[in-house]
Amino acid sequence: MRRILYGVFVWVLAMSVSAIALAGLNDFAGRWQNSNPNTRGITALVITVQGVNVTVHAWGKCHPRDCDWGMVRATAYAPGVSSKLARDARVLVAEFRSSYSDTLLIIKARHNKLKVESYTHFTDRSHRTDYTNVYEFKRARQASSLAEDCVSFDPVSARVLRIRGHWKIVDGNQWLFDFGARKREAYRALRIIKHYRMDQVCYVGRPGPSFEYMLSSGDAPSGSIRGEDCLPFDPDAISLRKINGRWKIVEGSQWLFDFGHNRGEAEQAFRIIKKYRFRYTCFVGRPHASFKYLKR
Repeated sequence: MRRILYGVFVWVLAMSVSAIALAGLNDFAGRWQNSNPNTRGITALVITVQGVNVTVHAWGKCHPRDCDWGMVRATAYAPGVSSKLARDARVLVAEFRSSYSDTLLIIKARHNKLKVESYTHFTDRSHRTDYTNVYEFKRARQASSLAEDCVSFDPVSARVLRIRGHWKIVDGNQWLFDFGARKREAYRALRIIKHYRMDQVCYVGRPGPSFEYMLSSGDAPSGSIRGEDCLPFDPDAISLRKINGRWKIVEGSQWLFDFGHNRGEAEQAFRIIKKYRFRYTCFVGRPHASFKYLKR
């Protein structure tokens, strides 16, 4: 069986890699439903991407509810040995086994849809004919939008005040940021807020948030200001990993954000970074920054 599937795989993969446009791994990630609601084959897929590791969870048509095929590791393929999988992956290959059959899936992403070719070989000596099928999948609708915890303020009226020995950025009676004795950093942060017209500060995990970010008119700040201290990262290359018992958002071997034991907050922050396409983490006052923000 494995020789048969391997022969099919080699032929189809050779055709696929040379024929379709580039697609990054994140183009495959998400929940997918068959474009044909009356299909008698595969009804839904959930593809999860963490770094260059990919899993595929599949469901097939059954009655009264769809059959869960389970989740398997998938292999991603790019057009050349020097390609970057996260950026250049063109095809995913996943194999599902049951008590009576083996099914090979060859998955291609294009124009926010998936084309899935399936090759099924029966292993139960039932004399049924092995067969192939082709499906189109579209992204499943999200059940709910991403909930965010944000506080709005007016960047025009925001100012620096010394209150009980602490330098703070305030808007009216609202205290926004506390800089302690670091007066220069308070004024630097205020210039940044006014430059980008930041009007919301948002949190994950209050009280004691594990992640904070700023928005400008409901979107990520973008542009630059002289003397800015920022570190770049690629939102398409980040992943969520548990390292030494702590949940972290990482890019390759670089740790970007640490959430301790709180997986839920790490997942929330991961989705927020993806939503706003943040590309820079910026600081005022390193190594012990008194103010941090993200921008695109």
